[in-house]
Formats: sequence, structure tokens, C-alpha cells
Amino acid sequence: MIMDIGLQKKDRKVITDALSRVLADTFTLYAKTHSFHWNVTGLNFYSLHNFFKELYEDLIEGGDTIAERIRTLGYWAPSSFSEFASLSAIKEETHHIYDSADMLRQLVLDNELLVRRLKEVFDVAEANNDSVTADMITDRMNIHSKAAWMLRSHLE
Repeated sequence: MIMDIGLQKKDRKVITDALSRVLADTFTLYAKTHSFHWNVTGLNFYSLHNFFKELYEDLIEGGDTIAERIRTLGYWAPSSFSEFASLSAIKEETHHIYDSADMLRQLVLDNELLVRRLKEVFDVAEANNDSVTADMITDRMNIHSKAAWMLRSHLE
């Protein structure tokens, strides 16, 4: 059946490609944040353990929203670790981080990187007259900007 949601197939493909990159970023950041939740130690253990949980729960929900938008646009969402690794600008943590300040610093940088990547998707959505994707991405940019601020505040 032919899809007619007011966007041409070629435009939906460009938007989907951009969304796939931020989906990969989101799931990579989810895995890193969840790992930090499991492995945080120190005087601020309890507050950071709970804070990291809030962050990774939002990431999993955000990833679901992004993946569903990709499907709405008529394409398959990437869903394997190898696809995420090839698409993500956020790098997975391959060794244990034992210092909570290092965890916080990494998460600040990763959330800020995700905001910049989301801005790229916003620009693509706007250029292709996809206000639904642009609105969704604006919400995600706000969430990750706030997360970066809150993470940074722990370091000041």
C-alpha cells in the first residue's frame, strides 16, 4: 500500500537516516548510563545511583519514541548493537570507570554531543517540512540539555 502522510519517500528517507543516527546515539548513551548506574561508588553513591536510573529510563523511552517515528515514516529502525556502533557518534565505554566524577564528565559530554546531533535532525526535518519530527526532536533536545546541566552541576 502506498504511504501518503504528506512527505515524499525521498524526504522520509533523509529524515529516517538522521533519526537512525540519533537512535544509535540514544541507545549507546543508554547502555553507558545504565553501566554507570550499576557501577557507581563513593560518598554520593545513593544519589548518583538514582539519578543515573532516571537518566537511563528516559533514554529508553526516548529511544522508543524515535524508533516509532522511524517506523511511522515507513522504514525499519536499526536495532542491533553492530548497527548502533556503526551509526553512533557516542562511543561505548570499554573499560570500567571507577571514579564518579569521570562518569559525570563523560555523561555531560555525551549529552551535549547528543543535543548537537539532535539539532542536525531538527534541521533536516525542518528542511523537509516534517513538523512532527521537528517537534519530537525539540523535546529531546530540551531533555538532553537539561540532563547535561544537571550532570555538570554535580561537578561544580
